[in-house]
Amino acid sequence: MSLFTHITADTGLTPGLEAEGGRGKSWRRLVWEDEGQPETATKVAVWIAEPGTYAYPPRNLEETFVVLEGEAICRLGDGEPERIGPGSIVQVPKGVAPWLEVLSPFRKVATVVPKP
Repeated sequence: MSLFTHITADTGLTPGLEAEGGRGKSWRRLVWEDEGQPETATKVAVWIAEPGTYAYPPRNLEETFVVLEGEAICRLGDGEPERIGPGSIVQVPKGVAPWLEVLSPFRKVATVVPKP
């Protein structure tokens, strides 16, 4: 894996979660993965999504992401929804279900740390 990459490069994307009701698609690209077992390695990835609602189940990991482009309504678990956009930093704790209603073409860079 290259030590240099550009966040807007759309090469190497793989399909991600589909929006609820099939009303949008997402893609992801692994940018960096720590050495060791894949299930416990820290990862950095880019995620892009079309408008739609993306609901994830609670996960055994912590995620911190920075929104690069687009806007969304974000809710973490049972918390209050919050509008996020470029420059927003969101921290998703272990065991919390993140929910995003993507309002415009969306791109984030995320660091994911498994917490088995």
